[in-house]
Amino acid sequence: MKALIVGAGAQGLVISWVLSKSDDVSEIVLGDIDQERMKDIVETNQSKKLKTERVDASDTDGMIKLMKDGKFDLVVNATLTDFNDNIMEACYEARVNYLDLATSGSFPGGDENMPVEELKYAKKWEEASLKGLILAGSDAGTTNVMAKEAADELDEVDSIRIKDYAITESEKPIVLWQPQTYLEDLSSPAVVWDNGYKKVPPFTGEEEYDFPPPIGAKGKVYYHSHEEPLVIPKFIGKPVKYVEFKMGEPELMLWKSIVDLGLMSKDPIEVEGKKIAPRSVFLKLLPPTPKAKELIELVKSGKLNSRLILTVDVDGKKAGKDLHYQMWAEGPDCATACQKIPGASDISHATAVSGALFSLMMLRGQVKHTGIFPPDVFDKEERMIYFKAMKEWGIKIHKRVQVVL
Repeated sequence: MKALIVGAGAQGLVISWVLSKSDDVSEIVLGDIDQERMKDIVETNQSKKLKTERVDASDTDGMIKLMKDGKFDLVVNATLTDFNDNIMEACYEARVNYLDLATSGSFPGGDENMPVEELKYAKKWEEASLKGLILAGSDAGTTNVMAKEAADELDEVDSIRIKDYAITESEKPIVLWQPQTYLEDLSSPAVVWDNGYKKVPPFTGEEEYDFPPPIGAKGKVYYHSHEEPLVIPKFIGKPVKYVEFKMGEPELMLWKSIVDLGLMSKDPIEVEGKKIAPRSVFLKLLPPTPKAKELIELVKSGKLNSRLILTVDVDGKKAGKDLHYQMWAEGPDCATACQKIPGASDISHATAVSGALFSLMMLRGQVKHTGIFPPDVFDKEERMIYFKAMKEWGIKIHKRVQVVL
């Protein structure tokens, strides 16, 4: 089996590592325009299965040729969501299955039955018997599968509440997730599902949540622009009244100050006779996500540590009783993640190990659906394959069920 990974960032590093350790994967091609990042990953990985190819994700025709010539079984989109359309078009023309980790276009502002951009391809992909597994990272991805697990056990689903919380300690400013995507999400209105899609302002809905271990402490979270409230109501398999996504970190109010100061504005301002968008300046000044060798040194020196947790709370009814499900994913901290996969952080480990395991399920024919779909559609058998593989790669999925009196 052969896979093409488009994107040699933090996610491409981890996905290529996991795939290279799988006996039934014969070749992985890592594609990017950044030769230095690809070289860094190859030297860190050292698998003979891993090859590199210069890939420009804006060049659809070039990708079509590469995909046809390479006869890949799967293309994994691990680059900026700006290129989703280009990569999906190339996959369709080359007749190769597709997987991505996030979306760029979303409702409100479009068709409620097409809340994320990838779904516009659903009909023609189904007619071509192609598979496109979208939003297949950690959140979205792991969170959707956890929500589905709880929802499937309930007769009625009242609410699904998802939280992402991270604690990062670093001696210097550092970004462990693609900064452009993260900051755009932070500064955008969030969407909740409340018997229909509704917009809420960013940094609202403050809630103090008691996180289970490994955090084991209370932390504040806020509404955050994310995909789960967009797709869960459409794909969870039964009616749900309310879905929300909240995010938090101890430094979140610093990011709010950056947004409030207008540093994420796309509207040009005049500075010394020149017009420039504050967002362009700020993103230019932000450090890129660390390369593999750089992150390894930061962890070894004790200058970086980080810990992430994802929780999903589902309330509903079963056999006339009110039940509360709390599910959470327990993965390694940054130091342990980097030890398991050199160059990985806790965030890239959670996101891209999940993405790699979804990829292996696609490659092995363990995903039964065709067309374009998120992992919310997974049945019990598919979920058990996924949960088992996650545990084998150091991510435990917990489930706690309580009767609400």
